[in-house]
Amino acid sequence: MLLGICERDEIMPLEIGGRADKQGNKYEINCIIYEMLKVLDETNYSVIIEALGTDEIGTDILVTTFDGLKEHQQCKARNTSKEYWNISDLKAKDIFSTWKIQLNRDNSRRVSLVSPMACTFLYDLHNRACNTSGKAEDFYSMQIMKSSKEFQKFYKSFCAEMDLDCDKEVDVLKSIDYLKRIFYK
Repeated sequence: MLLGICERDEIMPLEIGGRADKQGNKYEINCIIYEMLKVLDETNYSVIIEALGTDEIGTDILVTTFDGLKEHQQCKARNTSKEYWNISDLKAKDIFSTWKIQLNRDNSRRVSLVSPMACTFLYDLHNRACNTSGKAEDFYSMQIMKSSKEFQKFYKSFCAEMDLDCDKEVDVLKSIDYLKRIFYK
């Protein structure tokens, strides 16, 4: 739970319109405060709110670490009345298309979805990418194809959204690179 968000807010869907925007802004402000406190704790080097130029694309908060890594965070308090994020929801919000822009800029860029709503498959894909041998065939055959049909579909849809062909080794390796730099918080 981030600063000041009561448990009641976490389980109720937001109303459509102005109140939802205000609640979404409140959530984003709490995320900003959290990242700024990490600057004081010397975990983050800097925090930029609503960056300009290319940094702005798909970014509510731009965090830079002391190692020079940049993380583009998108804060989403809700996913309409759902209690989770699925592939269609992420596509509908253009999250993948903006992530692709940031991830392709350089290898020191990371992206994050910051939300109290679950995004289990994305979280699992990140972990599997971080725990892979680095071989495309091992990752695809062992960590993707031996999973549930729904998980396989999520991965294949992710690849399609990132303009990757999961039947090509070079694209599977690219998906691993992307997934290592995609976070769910």
